[in-house]
Amino acid sequence: MRTYADISGIISQISRSGGIVLVTLLVREVIFEITPSAKGAGVRKAGEVVRLAAAGAVLAALGYGTVYGTDDLFPFGPMVQYAFSIPPDGEIKSLILLAETAKGTTVEVPIEPYYVGVRRAEVEGQLGRYVREPALMQHMADTHARLRPQDPRLTRLRLVTRVIKLKDRRPDRTYDVERVSWTAR
Repeated sequence: MRTYADISGIISQISRSGGIVLVTLLVREVIFEITPSAKGAGVRKAGEVVRLAAAGAVLAALGYGTVYGTDDLFPFGPMVQYAFSIPPDGEIKSLILLAETAKGTTVEVPIEPYYVGVRRAEVEGQLGRYVREPALMQHMADTHARLRPQDPRLTRLRLVTRVIKLKDRRPDRTYDVERVSWTAR
């Protein structure tokens, strides 16, 4: 009979390999080896059938999610947040924050909570709102001044899309497209 520690080891193998074969082995272990057999401990055959049906339903959901699913079905669907490819002659786009400082220099400021109080994903997700309401960027300047008093004050903020053009999968040229700017108070 398997112990829960054995099953834990199997689960860690599944997470490392993502293999359906290991999921099948886990189901087999759970149904037939952890639970005592119907003969030995009085477990009814119906109980095994129910567990087998439940395991089959989970495997069917996993199979469906893998083939037809979207992120909305996670954990039964693929999590494809970063699973994409760029054509050999395509473009890589990244949102950056450029700022002019009180010292007259232009710096790239990380879009991170410990610099400007928000994460890059939050800004990217609400970029249209920043474009419509540039005054929202004042919060970034204020937060930067509060969190990083040793750094020069940010006087003008610009959200820019940095575009890297590829040629045969190698960077060919880089340019910036300004999305929105704000003069800090």
